[in-house]
Amino acid sequence: MSTLWPFPDEALRVQRFPALASTLARILAAVRDHRLASTLLIVGPPFAGREALAAELAAMLICGKGELCCSCSHCRRVRDGVHPDLHLVRQASGHREIRVEDVNEALASPTQVPFEGASRVFVVCNAHTPPLNVFAASALLKALEEPASHAHWLLLATNPQRVLPTLVSRAVLLRVPTPAPGGLPAGFGPRMSQLVETVPGSLGSLAEEGEEGEEFLALAEELSRHMLAGDLLALLRLAAQVRERPWRAPVLASLFLKLARHQGGEAAERCLDAAEGWLLASRIHEQLHLGFEPTALAVLGPLVTRP
Repeated sequence: MSTLWPFPDEALRVQRFPALASTLARILAAVRDHRLASTLLIVGPPFAGREALAAELAAMLICGKGELCCSCSHCRRVRDGVHPDLHLVRQASGHREIRVEDVNEALASPTQVPFEGASRVFVVCNAHTPPLNVFAASALLKALEEPASHAHWLLLATNPQRVLPTLVSRAVLLRVPTPAPGGLPAGFGPRMSQLVETVPGSLGSLAEEGEEGEEFLALAEELSRHMLAGDLLALLRLAAQVRERPWRAPVLASLFLKLARHQGGEAAERCLDAAEGWLLASRIHEQLHLGFEPTALAVLGPLVTRP
């Protein structure tokens, strides 16, 4: 299989994700009854079923036959990313953001009738901000506010909190079931697979960082051990990483939960306290707008220095 979707081929094979069967069946019933919302926010870890669901849903809408896993010409071309009624909104080559220029084509065409299929489908391959910058998101919002009857928007995200509230308010959230670790496609490293097992969905944003995410995870594992050994500098270094990218706080929490599974007695309790501490520090930071390093130090410092 070779596709123009900006995802690994294996991530688009719906057969790899049996947990999607019931979700697709419900969507099919909604399509047949004309109850499907025009904008869906599809939430789940990257390459763990989210992309396959988007591709099959796009095929279903464009094909119009009301069948699952149809093999007609429309569906095959949608899966290959080459159907004229399928529009993929993504970063242009060499850019880290989805800019207004990248969505201009989609913004100019949603009111046009489909070229060949029953519907036109627009897929925003990453609805997080970033990479979807605020100017592009604001322009996109205008299309979502007055959707055409033959247009459907699929917004892909790992964490709804990283999607602008104005976009979330215009969409119906659809969560993708997380597959068992053994069902993850190739490309998920062993560390990330362990995190999925510990706290499903915790690694989603991290996986989107690619090699940088893997480097952070390796650093976090090392600093976590130093932190548990009483090193306040290790705590501050971890907090600095979260300040730069707040979605890493639940990743650290899941990392400490994983560590707790391999400990016993007081050591396990210490790991559990640390996991809770990262989530608490994140909530305090968001609600009171305090600096993350001092917040993490106040919440987790007593745990680190505890004899």
